[in-house]
Amino acid sequence: MTQKKPLSIIYLHNQRLMGGKAHDIVIMRTCYALARSGHCVKIITGAPLRGDTIFSYYGLHPIPEFEVIRIPMARGRTFSWHAVFNFFCLLKLFSLRRKGMADIIYLREIKLARFLLKFRRFLRLPFVIEAHDLKIKKFYDSCPEKEKSEDYVFHRVHGIVVLLNVFGDILKETYRVSGIPVVKVPLAAGKAPFPEHQNGHKTVGYVGQLYPAQGVDILVTAMRFLPDARLSIIGGREKDLKRLKNLAATMYLNERIDFHGFVNPHRVPEIARDADVMVICALNRGKRRYSAHTKLYEYMAMGKPIVAVDLPSIREEVTDGKDILLANPEDPQDLAEKITSVLNNRNLAKTLALNAYQTADEFSWEKRADRLADFFSKVHEDYQSP
Repeated sequence: MTQKKPLSIIYLHNQRLMGGKAHDIVIMRTCYALARSGHCVKIITGAPLRGDTIFSYYGLHPIPEFEVIRIPMARGRTFSWHAVFNFFCLLKLFSLRRKGMADIIYLREIKLARFLLKFRRFLRLPFVIEAHDLKIKKFYDSCPEKEKSEDYVFHRVHGIVVLLNVFGDILKETYRVSGIPVVKVPLAAGKAPFPEHQNGHKTVGYVGQLYPAQGVDILVTAMRFLPDARLSIIGGREKDLKRLKNLAATMYLNERIDFHGFVNPHRVPEIARDADVMVICALNRGKRRYSAHTKLYEYMAMGKPIVAVDLPSIREEVTDGKDILLANPEDPQDLAEKITSVLNNRNLAKTLALNAYQTADEFSWEKRADRLADFFSKVHEDYQSP
């Protein structure tokens, strides 16, 4: 549909920004792209974790249409008391609504949504939730078939955004959602200039978190079958870095693996520049099978050839042999064979990289913002209709 007027979009985030997490980047880049497209966007959150300015940390420049509003938050590394943020968030929403500075509430946290939805009659604003995870048995063995808070929220919001259709299908089937629009809006990444030459040093790259479900242990093990290659790992928390360094040491691989740890998001492309192939190695289990992988979109936008494990969440966005090579999940030897195919065949590597770079045009921040804005406009229009 054609957007009729700019919207005042309020994004609520009850975690601290600049925390070194992929969802921080998604939130900032999405809201920034919405603001650049002409909407007025305000993020309501707590004070950030670091001393840098928020915009410089994410490699952005301040613009008048985009504002970060800080309210009290009782959230530390070892504790969290949501009541403080919830209370001040509610007050701020009432204030913005009264001043005519809010058209739609956009958020992703279920607990916060459940609290605020109790006041929706008084707030008189439509809610759109972007679902990234489900606390259900299909995703996590320890969870129930349905989660009460999710069930409450998904039946009371005015719109639901999902990142993948495979995820959306599970959400709709699990919670019997009907009458509430559910739309797919994929993740995105900003394109870097296409690299003219490969490094040629047979460097394998990985960017992202290192907790076990990401399968980086499989990638480290695969290096046993890649004796003339190096592995460059960007990201991860200290406890996960320690685990993987110990694993590498037991296999006598530590001399061929570079652990960069966490780096500021805007520096990632610079550090990954010398990689000859990028890898996604998530486990073929639970959430990882059906949830979007941020790194897939980042790798395509870098213009790098990609080897990934064969999961429904990967296959929905790319095509094996065209813009990616898919390996058997949780199989270090097959993963190594696919990586070798790319490292030893420059024509294949360039073809994969070029095709992935072209596919990345469908996953720009601008297109993500346009898709969201169209959906928000429709939800807002329906909400105002008698």
